[in-house]
Amino acid sequence: MASRDWIEIESFEAVDDSGQFERPDIPRVEAILSGAPERDWQQFFIVRAQALEQAHPGLRMEILADRLGFHTRAAHAEETCRLVYEAVMGTNHDFAAQKAAEEKRVHDRNEEVRQLVDRIKEVNSNWPPEPSAN
Repeated sequence: MASRDWIEIESFEAVDDSGQFERPDIPRVEAILSGAPERDWQQFFIVRAQALEQAHPGLRMEILADRLGFHTRAAHAEETCRLVYEAVMGTNHDFAAQKAAEEKRVHDRNEEVRQLVDRIKEVNSNWPPEPSAN
C-alpha cells in the first residue's frame, strides 16, 4: 500500500464530459494519486492550492479520495499539470518537515522526562536533606 503522507501523481486523465448536459466551461482533468492522502496532508495541500488558485485565476483544485481534480484548457494542459505536480511535491515536503519537527519535539520532550527521572532518583537517594546549620 502506498504511503498516505507522501503522495505521487501517477498520471493525468482528461474527463470526457462531452455527452453530459450540464458541464463546466473549462474541461476537467484528474490527477491519479498514489493513494488517498491522509487528512493532515490534505490540510497542507489546501494552503498551497489556495495560493496557486489566487495566482492562476480559474484554476480550482479538489481532492476526492485518490484523485485530484482541476480544470484547464487544452492549450495550457502541460503548464497546469506541472503546477499541480509542483503543488503536490511542495505539500509532500512541507508535510514531511512538519512531521519531522513534531517527532523531534516528542523526542526532546521524552529526553527531558528521562533526565527528570534521573534527577529525581538522585534527589530521592539523598532524601531527606540534612538540616542547614544556621
